[in-house]
Amino acid sequence: MHLRHLHLPGLTTYTRTARIQSRLVSLHLAHKRSPAFPNTNFSQSSPPAPTLLTFQTLPTYTTGRRDLNALSPEQIAHLRFDGQAQHHEALRGGQTTYHGPGQLTAYLICDLRTHNLTSRDYVRFLESSIITTLAYYAITSRRDEVNPGVWTTDGRKIASLGVHLRRHVSSHGIGLNVGNEILPWFERIVMCGLPGKKATSLESQGIKGKSVHDVAEVFADKAARGLTGVEGVVRVGEEEVMDGHVGKR
Repeated sequence: MHLRHLHLPGLTTYTRTARIQSRLVSLHLAHKRSPAFPNTNFSQSSPPAPTLLTFQTLPTYTTGRRDLNALSPEQIAHLRFDGQAQHHEALRGGQTTYHGPGQLTAYLICDLRTHNLTSRDYVRFLESSIITTLAYYAITSRRDEVNPGVWTTDGRKIASLGVHLRRHVSSHGIGLNVGNEILPWFERIVMCGLPGKKATSLESQGIKGKSVHDVAEVFADKAARGLTGVEGVVRVGEEEVMDGHVGKR
């Protein structure tokens, strides 16, 4: 089995990524309902392979389950910043966070049971994949047992996590800050509900000249190494994913 990696080049909209993610989740759920069903490339012996979707969006604030229906019209208008940013509600865990240029956003869609993962295991797996990605760039980082995410040794948050599970199928994922252009946008919110905490990035930690695509390739490799039953990474295109090709296991 391989981890399929779909990277969207350039800047994209949150709605586009949500549509791709929804398609991938629906394929997993459909296979669970009936291992062989029409209009896809499934067979009884070939459930979907895990797929990692990586991208960077246009400026977007997303609201997690803890903040759903909790923001006032004035707060939403603040997030939209006179039309400079979008605002979307999401099914992921957590509160309000930011995604935009300079950040690697990565959604992993997989069946946790296929990889012998509990929900707690899965969160730790994502954190470990970030930590090993940062170690590749010689950045020392750590998890926080109280607050999900990954933190640098100077106490700044370099990556956030927010996931959703349905019938053990994962969606949403992580946001890893690559460039400094993303940092001012976090100043407009209480980052992940943690007053006084500051964000950092690979660039702020001294790693300059790396693109989001560069970091996405490293993250995909580290994630594949941490998933039980996965032998490596194969790159796939958007059309292949949206057409329902599920990949070889």
